[in-house]
Amino acid sequence: MQFIISIIGIFITIFFVIGTHEAAHFMMARALGVKVLRFSIGFGKTLLRKFDNSGTEYIIALIPLGGYVQMLDEHEGDVPESELHRAYNRQPYYKKILIVLAGPAMNIFCAFILYWIIFMIGFTSMKAIVGEVIPHSIAAQSGLQAHQEIIAADGKEARGWQGFMLRLITHMGDQDHISVTVKSPSSTTQTTHQLDLENWKLDALMPDPLTSIGLKPFFPNIPLVVGKLANDSPASKAGILKNDTLVAFNNQPIKDWDMLITKIVDHPDQKIILTLLRAGKQISLPVELSHQRQYLFVKSGYLGLGPDYTPPENLLNHIQYDPLQAMYYAAKQIYEFTYFNFLLIGKLIIGKMSLQSLGGPIAIFDSAGTALNIGLLSFLSFLAFLSISIGVINLLPIPGLDGGHLFLQTIEVIIGRKIPDRILIILFRIGFSILFFVLTIAVINDFLRLT
Repeated sequence: MQFIISIIGIFITIFFVIGTHEAAHFMMARALGVKVLRFSIGFGKTLLRKFDNSGTEYIIALIPLGGYVQMLDEHEGDVPESELHRAYNRQPYYKKILIVLAGPAMNIFCAFILYWIIFMIGFTSMKAIVGEVIPHSIAAQSGLQAHQEIIAADGKEARGWQGFMLRLITHMGDQDHISVTVKSPSSTTQTTHQLDLENWKLDALMPDPLTSIGLKPFFPNIPLVVGKLANDSPASKAGILKNDTLVAFNNQPIKDWDMLITKIVDHPDQKIILTLLRAGKQISLPVELSHQRQYLFVKSGYLGLGPDYTPPENLLNHIQYDPLQAMYYAAKQIYEFTYFNFLLIGKLIIGKMSLQSLGGPIAIFDSAGTALNIGLLSFLSFLAFLSISIGVINLLPIPGLDGGHLFLQTIEVIIGRKIPDRILIILFRIGFSILFFVLTIAVINDFLRLT
């Protein structure tokens, strides 16, 4: 079922992020009187095809790595004289710009709507409370201590670990400092610490921002008592019951849930011995683990049990706003993530970030499936962030992307004449070569993460 949900998440992601982007180009073109010849989701071999009454061809293609809207254009073939007024290349500059910008604008708008919904529904997150400071680390040298709660970074509010990590990642490659404001559990007094990031090293392929600076989040000690059992899971089939206390895995003592999960993940489709306490008696049960899939390829062990635990209120942030407040915070989220995307792209271009940090389609699709399995709000948040990223990427001035079209058309307006076709062909070849190179690196990174 989890695998099926992952597949559903992938398809929703493709049709939502790519579909809304291309639909915006399509609708704007039609609204401005430009004839649309083809609307395609994906590239390559056509899987589904349909025509409407105006002759527009709708396609779903094999390779779901993007899409396109093909408009009537003299650069791409002969156009009947009666249709010249509907050709894209004959349109005034402002119409071309509106058509080009419609796609990225729709991505940003969709992200805004999703964040607005998320903030109105409300969500709960763990506070960024320090569990452990690794000795001699960057965090230790700054004076940070266990049990302090991080409430701001660089003078900006950082609710939860995700907010703090986003602030931290913006410093990648800068070799500078980040200021971290904390408060202690015993008082409301706030103190600010300076973390020296001059020698900060982060694994680009498998990044762990918190551990790399010497921080481990605080997690409450959850008793190893079975509180939840999935139906038809290996755990229920083996005879494990609620309220059983887990003791050992293959005769090795279990300290906490993290240790148990690690061992389960490392033993897909294997028979193991689980030792537990039931009514004061220790018993050992043979269990045939099954598996789940990561990145849709790699198997990880699956047992199908968990604790029934609710964190205490003092560890949680509850966030929910009325519709008007939610609009403000949605707009703020859009601004911050748009800036974040542009900043990281800039760091990649100037070499402050490694190309190994890029994620490809496998990583994106796996994230989509994982987010949907976690829950609806997690999936909506993933769709919103991905929509912003797609919108920002498409604004880059690379021929082949929307930003490339905008850049070239603006040059034509400035110089007062069309760019010669032979130069356009060269520029678009360069642009597609850049995109192919980046995509290849991203796919290689995905496969390296699988190993």
